[in-house]
Amino acid sequence: METIITAATILAMYFNSATIDGSKYCYNADLSNGQVTTLYVYAQKGEQLRNHLEYRYEYDEADRLVQKETLRWDAESQQWRRESCLCFSYNETGYTVEHCLWDSKLQAYAEADEIAVYKYEFEHLLSVNYLKRNAESDGMDIIGSMLLMNPRNDLLLAMVED
Repeated sequence: METIITAATILAMYFNSATIDGSKYCYNADLSNGQVTTLYVYAQKGEQLRNHLEYRYEYDEADRLVQKETLRWDAESQQWRRESCLCFSYNETGYTVEHCLWDSKLQAYAEADEIAVYKYEFEHLLSVNYLKRNAESDGMDIIGSMLLMNPRNDLLLAMVED
């Protein structure tokens, strides 16, 4: 089964968010080979724009999203600070999304604190399990599940034509 987390989806998200009227945020992006590689979010304060968030995207050879890193602007140090990362992994039955927080002491991302597992059970049936790290056991507990019926690929969020 194909997945819908593609470069086209990220690009469509950028164009949709960049045109919202009345938003207190403004957006800009770096593009490379038709892919959004960095999305900048600026907070609008009157007539001024201030750095707010930066999202960095990485893709695999199939143009699927494999990483989305979030950085937050630190006005005091005037530097971007890593905050969190979503890591996407794909297999023949679906995909997994892991949420990791930045550990400033270790200067690395900690183990995933939350995981979402998307699995195609049958044609037109997708199961989603949400897991969260249990601080006491250090294991993962299921905190939610759902079934999506008829997750058809012809209902993509974005399509890019040549």
